[in-house]
Amino acid sequence: MPQPLSRVVPSATFEIGNVGLATLRRRPKLAIAAMECIASWSHVERFLLGTYVQLAGGEEADAAAVYLAMETSTAKSEAIRVLSERKLSPDHRALMQAIIRVSKACQKERDKLAHWSWGTSPELPEALLLADPRILNANPDNIYVYRANDFESMRHRFDRIASWGMLLKFILMDHVANHEGRLYAKLCAEPEIASILSRQAAPKTLPPQEWPEWLQPNQD
Repeated sequence: MPQPLSRVVPSATFEIGNVGLATLRRRPKLAIAAMECIASWSHVERFLLGTYVQLAGGEEADAAAVYLAMETSTAKSEAIRVLSERKLSPDHRALMQAIIRVSKACQKERDKLAHWSWGTSPELPEALLLADPRILNANPDNIYVYRANDFESMRHRFDRIASWGMLLKFILMDHVANHEGRLYAKLCAEPEIASILSRQAAPKTLPPQEWPEWLQPNQD
């Protein structure tokens, strides 16, 4: 997990968000790893689009065109939620919403790659730095260090969610691969999904601040 620069090398010098600097060219291998994460996330986006189109009645449906015109992930997720309540059985609806909850938590990681400011530190030749551009005075406490293993872990999580989307599509299509609910059982057994489903089925006895990240209330 990326750590603040202040924890990694407190005295490090750095350049971040400087206009005109080809920052990613200084760390080409890490730049490729970061782009692979973004490319992997596109498969998750494809899953969300495919699910909505399927629920909306196919590619030619007017609702599908409306979805494509939506600009925020929150609006898209809400559109899928509304359609799922009308079209899916309670079990399938709960499963799909659980997957979306996990994906929304991971999207925050992807959005940092797409929207935060990049930088480097000469003391960390094996790392890239990222900082929220809304924090105008970046300092080692709010600059995060990303190494190769951070990007690889992120890509792996994104690929898992995309694979869940593919299995969910087969379930909704009543594909033969889901004979006797095999795919449904496989997805429900995934640790993150199982945690959400169990909490949906039982009263929440923990205060919200102690819920897992994927259960935290949306901040969008």
